[in-house]
Amino acid sequence: METWNRDQVLKSQYLPLWSTLSFQAGFINSFGFLACGRYVSHVTGFGTQAGIALGQGNWAFAVEMFGTPFFFILGSLISGIYTAAQTSRKLVPRYDLVSGLFPALTLILIYFGLKGKFGPFGEDLLYFHDFVLLFSLSFACGIQNACFTTLTNGLIRTTHLSGLSTDLGIDLSKTFFGTLSEPERKRLWKSNISRIFCFISFTAGSILSIRVSENLKYLSLGVPLLSSTAVFLFTFHLQRQATRQTEGKSLRSPSWIPG
Repeated sequence: METWNRDQVLKSQYLPLWSTLSFQAGFINSFGFLACGRYVSHVTGFGTQAGIALGQGNWAFAVEMFGTPFFFILGSLISGIYTAAQTSRKLVPRYDLVSGLFPALTLILIYFGLKGKFGPFGEDLLYFHDFVLLFSLSFACGIQNACFTTLTNGLIRTTHLSGLSTDLGIDLSKTFFGTLSEPERKRLWKSNISRIFCFISFTAGSILSIRVSENLKYLSLGVPLLSSTAVFLFTFHLQRQATRQTEGKSLRSPSWIPG
């Protein structure tokens, strides 16, 4: 089994994982806004800005705005090559490898930021190095979102709140106004609790980013570096655990996560 079903996703032992992922997405999103004046963990605003620019005939700005969703999609593509595509080919998905890309990229950004390669922290989005930072942050968010969306079979999305809020509202309507069996009602409550925790964690990450980034600037990326490293180590542990359980079996019929 290459992806988690709903019962696995909703296990309480994985709630800290979803919360951590949402926390670091919120942190990165606010960091991107403080560093270069743009949010980076979702693409809705960029599509709107690009459309406005095209409508106004501002072709250069439109191309710049299309860059962020492009790199978000590119990050999702890279993630999908090693996860979803592997699964579709009945090969072992490498969630551990993909989850390790986020802290690696964050460490690189910290290094170049401290070296002054991205210019003064908080400058207007004008120069090439500003767009390199912006696109790199969006690329990292695309990696994270695609990796864990694939793992949870679309049940958990951690880099933005639009879909999460929509799903929360729909499930609340079913809970209070629908006709559900007791097991279904309990399952929905678990889903809603997971979403609420993700919502709170995303907001908490944004708040901490505002408090920390204004003082530490590029060094503040050490916070998502630590959180993403913890996520990688946890995912690495699960990958190794699953590998041990499937020893002696064909790699073309893996069971990535224990039930």
